[in-house]
Amino acid sequence: MNRQYPTYHLSHGFNKKLTLFIERFLAKGFEEFAEEFANIDEFVARAAHGNRSPCEKRLRCTPKEEYLLEAVAFEIYDKLNRRAFNRAKHTIIIMPDCLSMHNPDCEKEDLPTGDECCACTESCQANHIVKLGERYDATVVFSKRKLAEQIEHYSKTKKDIGVIGIACLLMLASGMRTAADVGVPARGVLLNFTGCEHWNEQPYASRFPLSWLRSILEEKYGTGSAQADN
Repeated sequence: MNRQYPTYHLSHGFNKKLTLFIERFLAKGFEEFAEEFANIDEFVARAAHGNRSPCEKRLRCTPKEEYLLEAVAFEIYDKLNRRAFNRAKHTIIIMPDCLSMHNPDCEKEDLPTGDECCACTESCQANHIVKLGERYDATVVFSKRKLAEQIEHYSKTKKDIGVIGIACLLMLASGMRTAADVGVPARGVLLNFTGCEHWNEQPYASRFPLSWLRSILEEKYGTGSAQADN
C-alpha cells in the first residue's frame, strides 16, 4: 500500500544525513563568519569562570553554535515575513534600550505600551530612528520585557501592523518568533555589536546600520516625492 504523506516523511537514515549536514553547516558557517565570530570562544571561556547572576551567566556562556543558529533563523524568518510585512498598513519599529547613549539614564518617556524617545541627544541612534520613522509615519518605541503584550497592543489599536525589530544576534530571531505567535509579520535589523550590560562590565551604546532600516522602509513605502530626502 502506497501511503500519501501530507508533508514530510523521514527516510531510513535521516538522522545520519541530518548529523552530517549539521557538521558541514557548522564548519562552513564558522569559516564564512570567522571575522565576525572571532571573539566569541574567548569571551565564553572567561564568562564560564565569572561571578554573574544565573541569567547573565547563561547569556554570556552562549556557545558559538547558537550564534550561528540564531543568525540563520533570523535570515529565514526575515525572508518568510517579507511579503506579509510589506502588505501591512502600519509599521511599528521596536528598538532596544541599549541603543540609547544615556542608558540607563535615558530621558525617554515611560509609557506602558513602550517607552518613547524624547530626542534629547542629536547623535543618539534612537533619535535617528525616530526621525526616520516619522518620514514613513511609522511608530517608534523602545522594547518592553513583555514583548508579546507590547505587539498585541499595537495590533489591536492599529489593526493591521508589521513590525521591524532592532536587536542583537541572540535576541532578534526570538523576537520575530514572538511576533509570529501573535499573528504579526516581523522583519529585523541586527545590531553590529552588543553594548549592553548583559555582555559588558561597563555598558555603552550599541550601534546598527541605519541604512539597513531605511532599505526595509523604502522597499515597503517607496522612495518617491512623498518621502523625505535620505
